[in-house]
Amino acid sequence: MSELIPLEKYAELCALMAETAGDTGKEDEIALANGVSRDDWEKSKKGYTALMSDPKDMGKTAMAFMPLYQAALEKKRGGGPPGSLEDYSVIHAEMAYMKDPDNPENKIDFMIVLNNHGYSHSKWLEMESYWTPRVSDPESSLFDAELSKKFSEIIQREGDKILGIER
Repeated sequence: MSELIPLEKYAELCALMAETAGDTGKEDEIALANGVSRDDWEKSKKGYTALMSDPKDMGKTAMAFMPLYQAALEKKRGGGPPGSLEDYSVIHAEMAYMKDPDNPENKIDFMIVLNNHGYSHSKWLEMESYWTPRVSDPESSLFDAELSKKFSEIIQREGDKILGIER
């Protein structure tokens, strides 16, 4: 698919467009501001989406894209985390322990939790991909035992608060 922009450029544009919520007008503006025509952007978006969805590709394109996308997101935010460990932990605990007020048998819809904290779904995914390997995956080269301990303590504290448990 030689007519597609390079995957690195596609990842960079996707990171810049992470908060556009699918607004094609905003996407076109960002693409153009970064030297990519509307037609080339649309062709590449459709092409890479098709490749990443194609079982014959066996996930190769997606596997190549994700580290490029993560690096582009990190560059976009200046290298720091997309949100604090405290925010990540509190939101994580609420998603795990809060119940749906209309049906207490079910967990609360995660989008309600995100909205309550002012996070879009894409921003949450960015936070998750940043913090999860650092606090939940001991096999990751990014894992930090001290941060993991702090994460667990916050989850415990918030879970207890939500469940009404006093320690």
